[in-house]
Parts: sequence; structure tokens; C-alpha cells
Amino acid sequence: MTGAAKYLKSWSLGLKAGLEYRANFFFSIAAAAAPVVIQTALWIALYGGARQEELFGFTFPQMVAYTVIAQLVSRMVRTGFEYEVNNDIRSGSLDRFLVKPVSYFGFRLFSFLGDKAVHLAVTSALLTVSLALLSALVGVSVSLQGTLLFVLAILVSFLVNFLVFWSVSLAGFWLTEIGFLFEAVRIVIIAASGGIFPLSVFGPAGQRILNSLPFRFTIQWPAEILLGRVAGTSLAADFLQAALWALVLFVISSLVWRRGIRRFAAVGS
Repeated sequence: MTGAAKYLKSWSLGLKAGLEYRANFFFSIAAAAAPVVIQTALWIALYGGARQEELFGFTFPQMVAYTVIAQLVSRMVRTGFEYEVNNDIRSGSLDRFLVKPVSYFGFRLFSFLGDKAVHLAVTSALLTVSLALLSALVGVSVSLQGTLLFVLAILVSFLVNFLVFWSVSLAGFWLTEIGFLFEAVRIVIIAASGGIFPLSVFGPAGQRILNSLPFRFTIQWPAEILLGRVAGTSLAADFLQAALWALVLFVISSLVWRRGIRRFAAVGS
């Protein structure tokens, strides 16, 4: 079996898993409605009758659109494989991957992408419907160029978010029960990525700090691209920064993996 065929098989396994657990995904999508309703009610109270005035750099229609899009994007890029990595390490079943002629990192990456293929199809349909409703109700529309750039940005977001949680999952080499760590990290990252509120809510100093981190590339960045709020040289610079962060995360996780594998082998022996 060629290298490409091996990873295609990994992708198909992820696709099957996504189809098997589709009910969980639909429940998570339904759960996303509650934050949208709560946040929209909050913004209605904060904006009052001044719907066209800017608050945190957004008009009321833009803020509502951002809230809806950010919730759907967060569902698009959400991971879950970190629990499987932790289980492989804790149970010792990681051994069976190490003797196979396939990279464990590659296996997890392509399985993740296969799983996301199912979720992406459903979430994209919901996003299309949501955009049509936003256009009719609050007058927010998106351009074809913005949509195409959003698709490219989502692919980058998948990679960055995967690398972040892949790096976190490797803590399993040193910790036994880390489910709590995954959820704590997820909550922090959702906040730091603009998944709850736009990063401008944190003030100029806070926004500068958060903009320098990789997390905004997972939610706020693609959402703002779709809304046409990022363009020109700023957009090109963002793609470059996201690529650099992906490279940094890959290098860091590779170093942690090597140390972790040595420890795993020593404990196993």
C-alpha cells in the first residue's frame, strides 16, 4: 500500500466514525443555538436603539452576524481526537501504531479530516441558511470573494486547531487523567479565539496580545473574512502568520512527541 493510500484509508476511517456518531454532532449543533440567543439578547440590551452605531468595532447587524457565524465555525473546527490519543497512550495501545508503516501523527490528522468532512457538510448547509436569514433580517450579506476566502481560511483553521490540540494531547505521556485539561484548554481557547465575544471586547491591550497568539485563527479570523472585515495586505499578512504558527506548533509538538515516545518506551520496557 502506497503512502497516499495509507492516509486515504485513515481519512475513510475518520469519515466512517463521523457518520457513526452523527447524532452527537447534531446535538452539539442544537446546543449552539442557546449561546446565540443569549448573546443576541445581550447585544440588543447593549446597543439599545442605536443599531447602526459601533460597539467594539461592530454595528448591531454585524455583531449578530458575527455571533451566529462564530458559533457555527467553532462547531466546524472542534476536535475530539485528543481523547483517543490519551486513551492510546494510557492503555498502551499506541504500541500497535508504532510498529505499522504509517505515521501516528498522519493517521490522526487524516482521521480528523475525514471526521470533519461529515460535520463540514452539515454545518456548511446550516451556515448557508443562516446567512440567508441574516441578509433578510438584519441586512448583512457576504460576497463571493469573501466566501471563497472563507473556505480557504477554514482549511487553515482546521490545521491550526488540530495542531493545538495534538500538542495538548501529548501531555498524556506524563499525565494519566487529563480529560479535565482538555476541557479547560478548550474553554480558554474558545474565549481567546473570539468564539464567545469578538476579541475587541478585551480592549486594545488585550486584543493586541490575543492577536499575537494562534487561537484567533480558529474562529474569529475566518468569521471576519466571511463578513468582509479582513482584506488586502492585512489578509495576506494573516495567512502568513497563520502558516508560521502552524509551523511553530508542528515543530513544538514534534519535539514533545519524541520525548514522550522515549518515556513511553522506557515505561513499557
